[in-house]
Amino acid sequence: MKNFFRLVRVGLRVNFGLSLLRPKTLLENKRDYWLIILILVGIAGLSPVLLYYLKGIRFLYGLLAPLGQQAALLTFAFLSGQFLILVFGFYYVLSAFYFARDLDLLVPLPVTPAQVLLSKFSVVVVNEYLTASPIVIPVLAAYGLHSRAGLRYWAGAVLVYLFLPVIPLAVVSLLVVGMMRFVNVGRKKDALMIGGSLVMMAGALGLQFWLRGLPASGPGRQALIAFFSEGGIVRKIGASFPPSVWATRALVPEAGASGLGSFLLYAGVSVGLFAALFLAARALFYRGLLGLGEISARKRRLSREALSARVSSGRRPVRAIFLRELRIMNRTPIFLLNGVLSVVLIPVIFIIFARAGGGGSGGDAFQIILLLASSNPSAVILGSALFMTICGCLNGTASSAFSREGAQFWLSKVIPVSPADQVKAKFLHSFAVAGLGILVAAGAAVAVIGAKPGCVLLAMPLALAAAAVLTSIGMIIDLLRPLLKWTNPQKAIKQNFNVLIAFFADAGLLIVLILAVTALYGEGLGGAGVIGGLAVVLAVLAGLSFAFLLRIAARRYAEIEA
Repeated sequence: MKNFFRLVRVGLRVNFGLSLLRPKTLLENKRDYWLIILILVGIAGLSPVLLYYLKGIRFLYGLLAPLGQQAALLTFAFLSGQFLILVFGFYYVLSAFYFARDLDLLVPLPVTPAQVLLSKFSVVVVNEYLTASPIVIPVLAAYGLHSRAGLRYWAGAVLVYLFLPVIPLAVVSLLVVGMMRFVNVGRKKDALMIGGSLVMMAGALGLQFWLRGLPASGPGRQALIAFFSEGGIVRKIGASFPPSVWATRALVPEAGASGLGSFLLYAGVSVGLFAALFLAARALFYRGLLGLGEISARKRRLSREALSARVSSGRRPVRAIFLRELRIMNRTPIFLLNGVLSVVLIPVIFIIFARAGGGGSGGDAFQIILLLASSNPSAVILGSALFMTICGCLNGTASSAFSREGAQFWLSKVIPVSPADQVKAKFLHSFAVAGLGILVAAGAAVAVIGAKPGCVLLAMPLALAAAAVLTSIGMIIDLLRPLLKWTNPQKAIKQNFNVLIAFFADAGLLIVLILAVTALYGEGLGGAGVIGGLAVVLAVLAGLSFAFLLRIAARRYAEIEA
């Protein structure tokens, strides 16, 4: 056990870079002071979102409490947090288990395969505490305060939250270990990993869609009595994932003695899955790991003409670097899944939740969206633009554009291509990923919201202009402080502090623009004037941010030590 805890401690230090959190280390260079300013601006920009979230929780609590259904808030929070962990935890687990560079050092050590894998699992669990915290912790705190809960609730809330990521992550880990045992063969193993990942993700989403789309009970008297009976809404919400119901019943005082049984069931399933992962690690982990770093080359004889064409293709520098960026992302499954999959997955999740409900007509959220879409075309344009921007830019592609090169960044410093051309190519690559997300979101806006194609086409230039601004901001942040020393490709995106800084900056900018648009509507300005003014502002910001990015490129390339 000593070796296990040592591995966990080292893994946490490497994963979070704890030494970098010391004020003296963080601010030893005056150039880093801008980070504090940017983070504070981002937090200030996000504070209205948190405020409205807390107000929404309070409103829902007041709405559900007279019906005795306030516990449904807890169920929804647990279900949302665990579903988020289940979906996005797949490629975090895949990266930590099989693509970390420290595996070459850990395998020869006198530690068992189970100790190596479970230590990495523990690090991923700690990461997912942070992932679920913005959704779950505010609900736990608000519920406890509004219900004037006692010590039993607060102690139980801590224990329930500690077990929250274990079930979804253990399920994902078992699937990953089993998958890697069989796909890690031959020259096409990367393609098999990506294909297997997509199939399993599609299966998880399809299962959720099927469960949420089951025909609801008719509006008869018995159905209404069951729905509004004690815990009826809790059971309805948690039907697709029972652990969320167990966690809720463990906290609410109405459950009485059965609450303890629910907690024991919740904890027992978590421990049981952890034990199953231990057995799978002993039997399968190293078998799936062996040969992962092998590369098979095609032995093909080139003619003189083909060789001449390859070495003197005359590709333009920007195009050549753009293709290199594509290859770096496509050849690293973790980069591909984190970057490209995110921009496709977010609209898909939106479709699933918006259309949830029986009868084939979608759920209540879907009906509300349709009503809003039919009443105000300018609001549809602005809302679609915001939705497409979020779907296209809510990933770490731009804010890890330089960090993804890692220790190979020195090659970018010595190749005969100017830093400005390299930055242009990286911008085009990140913007292309954002553009893919915008296209998928546009399809979702037409298919799900029922927005008119004309409105979506008018919204697309706004989304593309906003994506250009956010892409430039993300690249500026990463260029100013690239993370080039990493042992795990996941760290270049998920544990990259630049991605978090860029998220705060992007969210702050979007919220400022939303408040400005709301203020203009309040002053009586028409929809056409608001949209036109927003387009001009975004175009100016895009030009200024891109020009600044090019301006600092040469200086930063010379200063970066790789």
